[in-house]
Amino acid sequence: MSGFEKWAAQWNKNPRRNTIGKKFREFVSPPGPIKQQIISAVYKITNQINRLDYSMAKLQSYDKQLFEKTVNSLIEGDKTKAAMFAGELAEIRKMAKIILTVRYALEKVKIRLETAVIVGDMHANLAPAVVALKQVAGYLKGMMPDVFTELMEVDETLQLTMMQTVAAVPDMLNTNVVSEEAAKILKDASLVAEQRIKQQFPDIPSLDSVSAPTGGLAGATVEEK
Repeated sequence: MSGFEKWAAQWNKNPRRNTIGKKFREFVSPPGPIKQQIISAVYKITNQINRLDYSMAKLQSYDKQLFEKTVNSLIEGDKTKAAMFAGELAEIRKMAKIILTVRYALEKVKIRLETAVIVGDMHANLAPAVVALKQVAGYLKGMMPDVFTELMEVDETLQLTMMQTVAAVPDMLNTNVVSEEAAKILKDASLVAEQRIKQQFPDIPSLDSVSAPTGGLAGATVEEK
């Protein structure tokens, strides 16, 4: 039987490895077939992506309000207030960059998990996804603790899933190839996030602008007093 056939045979049956740790986990929460565990992880990741999208929508709305206040303050000649609003805008953009990076990284992790379900290639798809998931979850530890906790639980589930079919999982996750693939997932997500920030958020107004808005202020809405 080939390696692929051995992998395929695992999809519709429970694993046979019997360790003390595994028996304890099965007693607390019996594992389903490997395929179903990965599908469940995909579902949970999709839910977190939706939560990140919701958070981004709220950030964009708040960013728009701050942008307009910055423009109004510059038009009124109040550079102190404009600087305050511009500072808040900069912080909003940093948060947006992190959220978008995590969002697109999760999308790539999700695709790899779905590919693992279809192709059954643990080494090429699941291992880098597990490493990338743990790293990207860390970005949200202080900002969105609920999402962080959920993603860490998914990561732990995936590692246990791998343990059911592959020996020496920690060694596999620490290989150079897996680390490079995980790093590529995060790098690509960061580049996409950067591009989306440029597309979705207008440039922060220059504090030297005290007259009618130009350049980065073009198209800005001025609130009526």
